[in-house]
Amino acid sequence: MSYISSVVLIFCYTYVLKKFPYVRSAKPFLVLFSLFVFRLILSFNHQISFKPLVAGQSLNSLFSILSVAVLLLVVSRSFARYKGAIPLYLLISSALISGVYSGLIVGGAIVAMKWLLMFLIISCLLDLFRQFGLEAVVKPFSYVFLGLLFSQFLSLVLRQGKDTESIVSESNAVSYIAGYAHEGAFSVLLFMGLLISSILLLVKKEKTLLPFVFFVALIFANYRTTVLSAVIPVLFVYFAAYYVGAKRDFKIFVMTGVGGGAVLLTLVMGESIVSRFGEIGTALSGIGELMSIDYSVFTREEKRLLSSRLYLWNMYITEYNQLGFLGKIFGAGPESWPKYFIVYAHNNFVGSLFDLGLFGLISLLLLFWSTFVSMLKIGDFRVKVTLLGLLAGYFIMSNSTMPFWAIEGIYTYSFLFAIALWYSRKKINV
Repeated sequence: MSYISSVVLIFCYTYVLKKFPYVRSAKPFLVLFSLFVFRLILSFNHQISFKPLVAGQSLNSLFSILSVAVLLLVVSRSFARYKGAIPLYLLISSALISGVYSGLIVGGAIVAMKWLLMFLIISCLLDLFRQFGLEAVVKPFSYVFLGLLFSQFLSLVLRQGKDTESIVSESNAVSYIAGYAHEGAFSVLLFMGLLISSILLLVKKEKTLLPFVFFVALIFANYRTTVLSAVIPVLFVYFAAYYVGAKRDFKIFVMTGVGGGAVLLTLVMGESIVSRFGEIGTALSGIGELMSIDYSVFTREEKRLLSSRLYLWNMYITEYNQLGFLGKIFGAGPESWPKYFIVYAHNNFVGSLFDLGLFGLISLLLLFWSTFVSMLKIGDFRVKVTLLGLLAGYFIMSNSTMPFWAIEGIYTYSFLFAIALWYSRKKINV
């Protein structure tokens, strides 16, 4: 399935270059688009790309280094002067300082490079928005996501699913991800597809069902936390597109359609939904008690709740509290978690607190705050509502998994941030 999906992506790539000549004629556009597509192809071929090649670095890691190097050559530095970039400067600094403090210099460089990559992607997007307009930049990327939907459909038809959570959960956890490296990362890509399709829906009023199709695709990808994260964005985009400013009769029609769609989805997939999400109520009802006790006294059933997330968060916070004063400020060190735990934190905020300390956690929260403030400044109410819904979804996702840890999450948030900044400052040369 991985090879079929790779061929589909290559077809989409060549089709886009032919259909949109300005993509290949503008060097920054061609570079960004090519880096994105070929990074996805590498992740589809994870049997090869995840193996260590040079100095313990995999092909994926080396490609990330290449991405930073190439973008540095083609991207302008206009975004560097904007105060919205300050959280990224702080995140880069927190990684480097934590790396020096803990002696994990390589880990610090790797994490700093990740945030530098986000800075460069945002800079490149803003340059392209100024040159071509937002719609013309986003549209070519949408074809890549149509290719991902097609590949997932093929994996569903061919019954090429993946079951990876049976050891930690009793729920039905078969994921249809078209041969991608990880269901979590593939789900983040689908969330990005939801972002792009939502923007195009608002701008052009075309392919009105596409955001909902991406939501259904997330259900089949079956990564519970991302499905939950997408509920608010889907509701908000259709509210913005068809309810805001509509006449009363049409509003009634929209609400009836939404209600009918929800009932139909429940009838078709009700049993699967209950099986997959039924334990959430149990977990939430006891979250206060479970986060106040030591992780060593968790029962087997409590460890399995929410795919062991509550157990993991308790474990990370408990170990963080054992650090010294400077350790609490700068963390145990970038990428230090394998020295303490077997499994990563499954929470960007908990993971940042442990690895980078309060400095890193506050910097990450400032990134969300900066994005939120930009969205509040947007004059178009429909766009504002849609982007706020997407930001809320990404925030929820970050509380239950680690999208910033993956390159897919870096691209997704870069687009979200850049689009928000563009709409809030459209008349200003940022």
